[in-house]
Amino acid sequence: MQNYITQLLEDISFATANVTIQFVDKNLDLHDWITDEEEDETAPVRDLKEWSGINKEMLPPEEMLNEEQVEMVLNALINMLDAYNCYFVLQTTVPVRIQYAAIRENFDQDVKIKRWHMGFFELCKTGTEHKKCALGSYCQCAFYSEFFSGFSDEELSPEEERERHLKSEIIHIKRKYGDDWRKYYPYHLDAKYDDEYGNPYSYGWDDEENDFF
Repeated sequence: MQNYITQLLEDISFATANVTIQFVDKNLDLHDWITDEEEDETAPVRDLKEWSGINKEMLPPEEMLNEEQVEMVLNALINMLDAYNCYFVLQTTVPVRIQYAAIRENFDQDVKIKRWHMGFFELCKTGTEHKKCALGSYCQCAFYSEFFSGFSDEELSPEEERERHLKSEIIHIKRKYGDDWRKYYPYHLDAKYDDEYGNPYSYGWDDEENDFF
């Protein structure tokens, strides 16, 4: 298996280094700029496996790989997707094996070739029920659904709105950073950390600004 993984990594590396984009040699004219929504509608589409030369059948099921192999292939695939402007983005902490399984499961997809905006790897097929995708309990659609459920159109006082925002942000960073979430605690949203004048926690930025005077 290791010999196969070595060859696979070479194939992925070749695909990463030799990505071809039809407009890459053309000069970008700012007058041609369009919004992300407009580009989403007009960007040419290519089959990712045909474009890259890599396909799902080349990627072994995660249970056939040891921890080191999974991590090596996953990192190589993520670097390749970056090169194709098809970024694999997760908003929560997801185990490496599940990340790899999600890419493998969804690798055979059409991607939009954008020149102005970022493109993203689709994590599941349209219409898939939440938490029934390859990410399972780490489903990103379910995360967003739960995250935005904390927002509503009801009239809130500034204090209530800030407290609601704090709770939602804590849910977000817990899911994104796992056990390390406290390193990213949103002190600026927590009234308990306001200064004596009622100003939100500044993370020391005020001190840095005062150094210039």
